[in-house]
Amino acid sequence: MSDVGAPRPLSRVTVSVIWALAAVFNAAFVAFFTLYTEADDWAVDRSESTGAFDPSQLLPHDAALWVVAHAALGLLVVLDGVGIALSVRCLRVRAGRSGRAPVRVER
Repeated sequence: MSDVGAPRPLSRVTVSVIWALAAVFNAAFVAFFTLYTEADDWAVDRSESTGAFDPSQLLPHDAALWVVAHAALGLLVVLDGVGIALSVRCLRVRAGRSGRAPVRVER
């Protein structure tokens, strides 16, 4: 059987760089979400501190920021899942080419 269309396994250096970039990406998303949450909580507390609700003290475009922050968190989970799935696939391809039996997952 020919390996013409078979994917080549990535080198260990490439996989390490990809996981390092993913870690930085995760840290950036988590930092953005944390900063947004803290800023929003602070703005709500500030708007209610006068005894009457003052909408001018809230964050501008707070609904859009909420959507973006939660979409970023959802995207983070999806990208991590895809990264793990691709990593497992690469390990299976590498194991198959080295002559070892591929790892089987019992379901």
